[in-house]
Amino acid sequence: MDERIILTGNLSEIRLPTLLMSLYRDRETGLLALSDGSFTKTLFIRKGVVVYATSTNPDERLGECLLRRGAISVPQYLESVAMLNRGRRQGEILLDMGALPPEGLVESVTQQLYDIVFSLFDIRSGTYTLELTPFSTVELITLSLEIPHMVFRGMERLDAWGPMFQAVGEPSGRIRAAAEMPPFAHTLELTPEQEHVLGLCKAGMSVANILEASYLPNFQTYRLLWVLLTLGVVVREREGRAPAEEAETPDALLERYNDLFLYVHHGMSAGEQGAQELKRALEEAIRPHSEFAGGLSDLWSYGRLDLDAVLWSLRAMPEDERVSRLRAFLEEVLYAMVFAADRALPQDDRDRLHAYIRARTQPAPGGE
Repeated sequence: MDERIILTGNLSEIRLPTLLMSLYRDRETGLLALSDGSFTKTLFIRKGVVVYATSTNPDERLGECLLRRGAISVPQYLESVAMLNRGRRQGEILLDMGALPPEGLVESVTQQLYDIVFSLFDIRSGTYTLELTPFSTVELITLSLEIPHMVFRGMERLDAWGPMFQAVGEPSGRIRAAAEMPPFAHTLELTPEQEHVLGLCKAGMSVANILEASYLPNFQTYRLLWVLLTLGVVVREREGRAPAEEAETPDALLERYNDLFLYVHHGMSAGEQGAQELKRALEEAIRPHSEFAGGLSDLWSYGRLDLDAVLWSLRAMPEDERVSRLRAFLEEVLYAMVFAADRALPQDDRDRLHAYIRARTQPAPGGE
């Protein structure tokens, strides 16, 4: 009895990243083939992990990949192609020829597979076929690529404004971190700038304010929000919902961030180099937020913002903007301090610092 389940569809109806995340959440096993009308590329997925990939595009064969990277010469490539009709794999032929060292075969095939996997994100239109069925990878060199990491890296290649704007929405819309972070969220390799944007989303913030506070260009910030939305790391707040950040008063917000500032300051102030790095970073951070400059005096010396001075600065701002502008300022200061610490502290101290901050800034499971 044939127990295979075969599903087909059009990539205009469901985008590849969304389809992949659906397969990941359901921990599906099977073959996902995408065709753009010229070539077909297939992912071998086992319980939500990509383990192998194939392509009918001749330019994505092993020999062509090696030739492009300069790993083999044109004569070696042509000689290996001439021997393919004998039923042997090109990698084995190149090994026998001495064109590849034994240890180089696994690395070369792995790189070829990665090239095929990430080229899938360049397919803008076409069809897909999903065959949910077990498969064998015996005698194959395989990958172990978690789909969320694949989607994160693959979507960073995309530059189509329409889909990302449709997903993120107008600048007036709001984005917040998911109440329950996906288990893979802490393993994403975010740059400091990307970490900063995610931090801005923790308790909810308008896209406009995120764009203003982000160190990334507007386009890259929109793309990052699109990626994080696709992964389920952040969500769009529903219209009519009271902003989450209003639940936290400015006093409580300041106290929470002051605890983080104090921890970083304590680690940085022990040495002269650390203190100098910290001062330079904070001077740079305060420039876009000069309205809060009066609260910095205690930060230089004691690692805490002057609570009364910052609260006094808020009185001059429209009431409905106070919390969001304060949060953007506090995130900027925290980012600057962590950036300075990354430059001045040994690796073990940096790891402890990042772990401390993550533990105190990630939303509580099941919380708002």
